[in-house]
Amino acid sequence: MRVAGLLKRAPGSGALFLFALSALSIFALQWPMGAVAADCAAVVNDHFKVKYVHDGDTIHLVGGQKVRLIGINTPELGRDRKPAEPYGIEARDALRRLLKTEPRIGVQYGQERHDRHGRVLAHLYLSDGRNIQQWLLENGYAIAIVVAPNLKNVDCYRQAEQHARNNRLGLWRQVAHFARDAVALQRGDEGFRLVSGRVTGVRQTNKWSWIALGSKMSLRVARDDEQRYFAEMPLASLKQKQVTARGWLTRRKGRWSMRIMHPGALDIDRD
Repeated sequence: MRVAGLLKRAPGSGALFLFALSALSIFALQWPMGAVAADCAAVVNDHFKVKYVHDGDTIHLVGGQKVRLIGINTPELGRDRKPAEPYGIEARDALRRLLKTEPRIGVQYGQERHDRHGRVLAHLYLSDGRNIQQWLLENGYAIAIVVAPNLKNVDCYRQAEQHARNNRLGLWRQVAHFARDAVALQRGDEGFRLVSGRVTGVRQTNKWSWIALGSKMSLRVARDDEQRYFAEMPLASLKQKQVTARGWLTRRKGRWSMRIMHPGALDIDRD
């Protein structure tokens, strides 16, 4: 489906393989590779030439802007003597090939326009209207993420990811990217991960709500985010549910935690 006609320039704008399979949705079967869902259409704010691709989710534009693609995460490249994560080089090279012949790309800025590193946050579009994030997800080069308040295309991106998972494309052929068991985490698991476990308790402090996945792992939701985004998913209702969370896993004083900003970062087993 061609969607170039939907893009308008805005005025005034400068062990768990089986578990992983069980989490797949039938929605992906409705989205053939390369198709663009209607809610992926954009009001493009700017058009730029690409200077070079840094990695699978970060590019540099002519003019100096460094852009982090909203809604996706790709495996890390090697640095500080650490090797690249599985499929990190493939994701970077795929994005390079995709953009190689593009004279200009469309940029739609996020509601939050910059991240804490000063990078521009944006959805990107090819000259024929295709959403670049969606292309990376559908072909198995990226994993969908949800970072509030940049929530546009959340459902579209998750559907695109499901397509790749259902068809075991790209990184979804690699055990390294399957969900880790919350009770079996070990040193070295830090970083962006999918983590699964059963919710054993929910407690609140002044700043956070803590969702325990066993004795050594918790998901944390800021109270402000809980009030703003979780009205239809009360955290107390998660007790004894099997969940899979996606985000950045950290370890401190022997305990693991992951911040969750929106329900879209959680998959819940409905059994």
